[in-house]
Amino acid sequence: MSTRNSQSVRNIVVFGATGQQGTAFIEALSARNTSISVQYPIYALSRNVNSSSSIRVSKLPGVKVIQVNKDYMDKPELALQATGLNVNEVYGVYSVQGYLSEKAELTQGKSIIDASKKWNVKHFIYSSISFGGLDDTGSAVMEVKRQVENHLISSGLGYTILRPTQFMDNLLPTSAFMFKISRTILLRHTFINHPDRKHQLISSRDIGKSGSQSIINPEKWLNQIIELAGDELTYREIEQIYKKVLNKEVELTYWPLASFVKFVSPLGPMARFFDDHGFKVNIPKLKEELPEVQYDDLRSFLTKFKASQ
Repeated sequence: MSTRNSQSVRNIVVFGATGQQGTAFIEALSARNTSISVQYPIYALSRNVNSSSSIRVSKLPGVKVIQVNKDYMDKPELALQATGLNVNEVYGVYSVQGYLSEKAELTQGKSIIDASKKWNVKHFIYSSISFGGLDDTGSAVMEVKRQVENHLISSGLGYTILRPTQFMDNLLPTSAFMFKISRTILLRHTFINHPDRKHQLISSRDIGKSGSQSIINPEKWLNQIIELAGDELTYREIEQIYKKVLNKEVELTYWPLASFVKFVSPLGPMARFFDDHGFKVNIPKLKEELPEVQYDDLRSFLTKFKASQ
């Protein structure tokens, strides 16, 4: 994959490449490449190049999967070196971190920004979370992302910040057990206290598409924040759509267990955020500003999932 001889080529490095968001971003951006013309060479950092997700993205045009150490998010300069690119040769970085702890996420988020600054990256895309328009959500899980955002903005790097709401993907029957607990807390608990509360939802696929558009159209999205949601529904509406499309109930977990997790885990303050406030994305405005993404509502998202099974 030639990357150094054409000024029109923009090399992109992806941290968190094999997760849902990273994969979605790579799929969306690589769609601009062909087997004979690669405008966006994409370097997907992976702890295991033989994993199914790594193999999946490696087959996309212009994508090269790069083996990195398990602690690569703690040592991002080494990860950038592993691509074989030099300083000034990385146009864009996409960064998304999975939750470990607030301290670890903050350290990793800042370290990736600082390394990108040293490498003279032109466009840094950070996947954060929506804060519902609040200056303080009261949730450490959410507020750590605001701290990373602030570090990014103050770094002087060109940036696009993505602020997704709740993930539609977490409702799927194939999602992990911890997501079953979290959706029990965030959906049922809010329903008990505020049955008419609208839950705003976004698919990982559309987060990735939004990130890709910021690279494709930097004149519009450089140094901008994009609030992301594709649908807003009450818990009862979510149940009804889910049952109609998938012919089953939303899978929740044992309520006493979820309640226990709510009070002893970081999800407690997040549940209170949903109780007291919730997300406030202007969905019609988003769809007008980013028509290229064609954001899924929950029905279309579940219909696509069903067709893929």
